[in-house]
Amino acid sequence: MDLGEAAPVNEAVELICKRMSAGQFAARDLPPALQRLSELVYAPLAKYLTNVSHLIICPDGQLSRLPFEALACGHDSNDPKFLIEEKTISYVTSGREIVRLANQASSKFKVQGSKSNSLVMGNPDFDLDLTRSRRREEAEISRSKDGTTNGDGIRLLTSAATKFLSRSFRGFKFTPLPSAADEARSVAKLLGDDAVLKLGGEAREAELKAIVSPSVLHLATHGFFLSDQEFGHTNAMGDLSVKNSGTRWNASLPQNEWENPLVRCGIALAGANHARQITNAIAEDGLLTGLEASLLNLQGTELVILSACDSGTGEVKIGEGVMSLRRAFRIAGAETVLASHWKVSDKATSELMTEFIRRWRLDEPRAKAWREAQLSLLRSRDFSNPYYWAAFTLTGQWR
Repeated sequence: MDLGEAAPVNEAVELICKRMSAGQFAARDLPPALQRLSELVYAPLAKYLTNVSHLIICPDGQLSRLPFEALACGHDSNDPKFLIEEKTISYVTSGREIVRLANQASSKFKVQGSKSNSLVMGNPDFDLDLTRSRRREEAEISRSKDGTTNGDGIRLLTSAATKFLSRSFRGFKFTPLPSAADEARSVAKLLGDDAVLKLGGEAREAELKAIVSPSVLHLATHGFFLSDQEFGHTNAMGDLSVKNSGTRWNASLPQNEWENPLVRCGIALAGANHARQITNAIAEDGLLTGLEASLLNLQGTELVILSACDSGTGEVKIGEGVMSLRRAFRIAGAETVLASHWKVSDKATSELMTEFIRRWRLDEPRAKAWREAQLSLLRSRDFSNPYYWAAFTLTGQWR
């Protein structure tokens, strides 16, 4: 179906994302914007979807920023009904994934090799002094003298090229997340004896990089995203310092000045508040960028939960989807990734993720378990607004 001009859709998406990202979920112009977007995007399709219970969405452009669950599926403004109340919704990063994922689920395909225990990290000690900590990656490299894949992989993960943060990064002050610790404990308990729990000073980047193919990877922490940027035409390398943000990089720049969008997003782990003070020679700086995440070995990992702000946000490229942490963990091999579109409530997220894991462990399909968890918040007294339950979307395997 041709949905018409892109401009009205993009304007509505921009307003919705702006309000949600600022936590202005009670703004008067938000419900009309959601209703308008629903009429532009979903209403033309609705008559073809009456007998459909599950929507698999492959969004592009600005629609990559939108959780379709929050769209309205009716025209009664006095009694609004969200699309999540009628449909199960999941996402893919490419249309061709649909057949592959469906075949994978029906054949009960399993990646060969043994998987590690599930890893759950929560409320890292962002002020941890990493310079006094033992460097796990260097120890692993020294033990891998025969040039095996393990050693080569760790070298790649700790190289200066992959450790380099965006030139826009000026440091963040990450604050503690007490509810994230509670969430991590609850999730680890639900996952059972095979779950390894890392809190506070143990929730380190080195620990995350060392694990291979965990069944579940759950990260309850802060995330960050830096908007794309552009530099003026210049041959002077000294003029390439960052002065502006929010625009695009210039393709005419020398090759060594090109910046991968995946270094502009990441998650904060132990020691993250000192990241700018640590040189590239150190094996960890407390920030796992999207580029580093894409190099993890998550083949066979069933589920990655990025219970962090802005974990699904990324650079929007028409026809290419979103380059973000969500895509980075899928590149690394994760079957399914849950990631957020805007800054989220600590307490609401804890309840949402705990309910999802509880249901999934009872053998409910992933998309169904996620929908029921969202509905539990939608029907609650304190977290019924889409700001709380629609921030995260499920990408990849839905069964």
